[in-house]
Amino acid sequence: MEPLNEELADEAFDTWGAAAAGVDPLWASFTSEPYTGTRPHVPFYRFFSYPDILDLRRAGYEVDRFAPLFDKLEDALYSQAVEIHHLLHFHQDNAQRVWNPRRSREIEFEVRGALHRFGLSDLPSLLRRMLGRAFSEDTTNYLAIDLINVFFWAALGEIARDYAWREPVLSTHADYLAWPLRHVGIEPQLNI
Repeated sequence: MEPLNEELADEAFDTWGAAAAGVDPLWASFTSEPYTGTRPHVPFYRFFSYPDILDLRRAGYEVDRFAPLFDKLEDALYSQAVEIHHLLHFHQDNAQRVWNPRRSREIEFEVRGALHRFGLSDLPSLLRRMLGRAFSEDTTNYLAIDLINVFFWAALGEIARDYAWREPVLSTHADYLAWPLRHVGIEPQLNI
């Protein structure tokens, strides 16, 4: 077998992942450590299907607008996921709580209605579908689903904030939808 011709070398292959760190890519594929300089982590939102990206763009948003929020989803701790699960499912005294998951679901549908009036009725479903790709099928459990729900509400809240100039109540709705993330200590810096 002949050695590769220098003229046929692929620049992208030589400057990405393990090759960029000076490690043979074949050797790096057998590395037991999942994310190192030889095998860098790639966020889930870099694998969205192009039609979804185009639909998001048609609605006036880019994926990069939600990247800080998506990064916080990937960085969420187990303890934060458990706390969110308790917020969503174990509410003993609803009369004295600051936040209620049932009210968040109601607000979600109010925001969806407002977005429908503004011509963006597909945007919430698109965001939910994109967030659903954060976890692979074999790692999805009840905590992952609760995280997806709460992060979806936060993303929906950010869209509501963008349209608060048309309906001022959307600003209050956005704060209410983002409350669970703030409560557990997740406060992303969004590209506003």
